[in-house]
Amino acid sequence: MKYIIRHIFKVRKAGRITAIVLLIALNTTVFSQNTVSLKMCHDSAEVKFPLADQKAKFEQINQLKQDNLTSNYLPTLNFKVKATYQSEVVEIKISVPGMDFPTMPKEQYSANIEINQLIYDGGNIKAAQKVNEQNSLVNIQKVEVDIYGLKEQINQLYFNCLLLQENTGILQLTHETIIEKKKMMTAAVNQGMVLESELDNLSAEMLRLEQQLIEIKSAKTQVLKALEILSCFPIDENSELLPPQIGNGNNTPIFRPEHQLFLNQSHLLDASINLTQKKRMPTLAAFANAGYGKPGYDFFNNTIHGYYMVGAQFQWNIWDWKQTNREKQQLSVQKLLIEDNRKAFDKNLIISLSEAELRKQKLERLIVKDKDIIELQSRISNRSAEQMKNGTKTSADYLRDLNAEKQARINLESRQIQLIQSQIDELMIKGAPLF
Repeated sequence: MKYIIRHIFKVRKAGRITAIVLLIALNTTVFSQNTVSLKMCHDSAEVKFPLADQKAKFEQINQLKQDNLTSNYLPTLNFKVKATYQSEVVEIKISVPGMDFPTMPKEQYSANIEINQLIYDGGNIKAAQKVNEQNSLVNIQKVEVDIYGLKEQINQLYFNCLLLQENTGILQLTHETIIEKKKMMTAAVNQGMVLESELDNLSAEMLRLEQQLIEIKSAKTQVLKALEILSCFPIDENSELLPPQIGNGNNTPIFRPEHQLFLNQSHLLDASINLTQKKRMPTLAAFANAGYGKPGYDFFNNTIHGYYMVGAQFQWNIWDWKQTNREKQQLSVQKLLIEDNRKAFDKNLIISLSEAELRKQKLERLIVKDKDIIELQSRISNRSAEQMKNGTKTSADYLRDLNAEKQARINLESRQIQLIQSQIDELMIKGAPLF
C-alpha cells in the first residue's frame, strides 16, 4: 500500500483534490486491514501451539510423583485375612505317662492388621524427590527448545511472506506506472504520432505484470496459511505483515534454551549420583502386627484368640561389591558426555554467528549500491518515458529501462528485509530477546 501512495505523489498530472481523495480512501483501507507482527506470531505460538501444553503436563506429573514419595513418610496399613488347611502338622510322638501333649490344628484362620512406619531412611526419599524435580525441569526445558525451534520456522515463513508482500507493492507500482503511460500512448496513437504496436507492447507488459501478481498472491496465500498453522494466530490473505522492530539485544551474552537444557541435564545426573549414594545409607522402621484367629504365635493354642507383635527393624547394606561406585562412575561419564555436547553446540553457534555477521555486512554494502542503482535507473526510465513520448524511443526500450528500475527496487526491498532477517537470526543464535 505504501508504494501506491508513493506513486500517487509521482503522478504530476493528477489534481490535488484527486490525490487527497485517493489518500483518504487508501488510509481507510490500510486501517481496516489486519496487521500482523512477528511478536504476535511468537507470543501466540508460545501459548497456543500443542507443545506449550506439555509444560503444564510435565509439572503435573512431577507433582504426582513428589506426592507419592512424600507419602512414604506416612505409616502403611495392610489388612490380610487367611484360611488354610494342612494335610499334616508337627506332632510330638513321645508317650509320657500322665501327660497329654497338645497337637497343632490342621485348620488355620487369621485376620491381621500390619502397620509400618518409616523412622529414618538416610535421606533416600528427599534424594529421589530431587531426581524427580530435576527430571521434570529437563523435560520442560526440552519443550522450550522445541518451541524455540518452532520460532525459527515462524521467522523463515514470516520473512518469506514479507518479501512477497514488498515485491507485490513494487509490481503494483510498476503496473500503475504503465497504466499512466498507456493512457499517454493511446492519445498519441489516436493522433497518429505513434504506431499502435508501441501501445501493444505496453499492454503485453501489463498482462505479464498481472501474471506475476497472481503468482505472488498464490505463493503468499500458501505461506500465510503455513504461518497461521505454526503460530496458531488468525491470519487472512489480506493481512499486512509489519517489519519487525528489533530490540537492543546485540550485547546480550550467548545463552540459548539448549544451554539451560545442558545445565538441567547435568543437575539431573548430580541428583542421580546423590540418590545412588543414599541407597547405601541405613534405614530404620517400626512395625506393629495385630491379629485374631487360630493358631496365633502359640502354635499349640487351638482356640480363636487375639495376638499382636511390635518391633523395629534396622537395615544397612554394608557391602555391595562396589556396585554403587560403578553406578556413580557411569553417571559421571554421562556428565562428561553432556559437557562434550555443549562444547560442540557452542562451536556450531560461533560458526553460525560468524556467518550471520558476514551476511549482514555484505547486505549493508549491497544496499548502499542498490540505492545508487535505483537513483540512476529512475533517471534513465524517466528519460526513456520522455523520449517515447516524443517518438525518439520505442516502447520496448522504455519497458526495458522500466523493468531495470523495477528489478533494482525489488533488489533493494529484498535486501533490506534480508538485513532485518539476518539481525533477527543473529539474536536467535545468541538466544537474546528479539523485541
